Amino acid sequence: MKKDINSNRYIFLYATILIIVVAVLLTVTALWLQPFQDRNAKNEKRIQILTAAGIPDVNAKNAALLFEKHCTAEFLLDENGNPTDDNGLPVFVIDRQTSVIPMQGNGLWGPIWGYLAIAADGKTIVGVAFDHKSETPGLGGEITTEKFQGQFAGKQIMENGSTLPVEFDAITGATKTSDGIKEMIDSTLEKYSAYLKKFAAKGE
Repeated sequence: MKKDINSNRYIFLYATILIIVVAVLLTVTALWLQPFQDRNAKNEKRIQILTAAGIPDVNAKNAALLFEKHCTAEFLLDENGNPTDDNGLPVFVIDRQTSVIPMQGNGLWGPIWGYLAIAADGKTIVGVAFDHKSETPGLGGEITTEKFQGQFAGKQIMENGSTLPVEFDAITGATKTSDGIKEMIDSTLEKYSAYLKKFAAKGE
């Protein structure tokens, strides 16, 4: 009986030590990888912003350099479309004329997001960049393709001081994801409507 107790204690102690060692290794690995993950996430953001704004040939290797070259301003907006130092709506200005704003929404299987680039007239889409977490390849996953994203360039988002719904060709067989794109764009334009009105007025 005593031998069994000692054996159980040994197993318990061994398992506890093993769990602690694994936990420490996982923590150290996560801390070591964090800077690389942060850098990759920042690069991906830069790529999407520049791609939406029409900057060609952007990739992970040159994204930081091109972003520094082309992004001439970054600022936050309050709900009235005025610059603020507090948490607000971000705007990235590319080459002193194109405003790029972030978008977030929901597809069929999870989050979708992207960036919308607006021309200096404040009324016309320069381009978009979409991405997703888990949409189906060949269906909802098509939102990342050049073919799908290319149809947004040149579309109008403002008329007579009001935002317009953006019409586009939905993806066949991916109604939920297409609806998510539309809702994401419409809600983003609504949030930025005060800024867009001022921006459009300057472009007239």
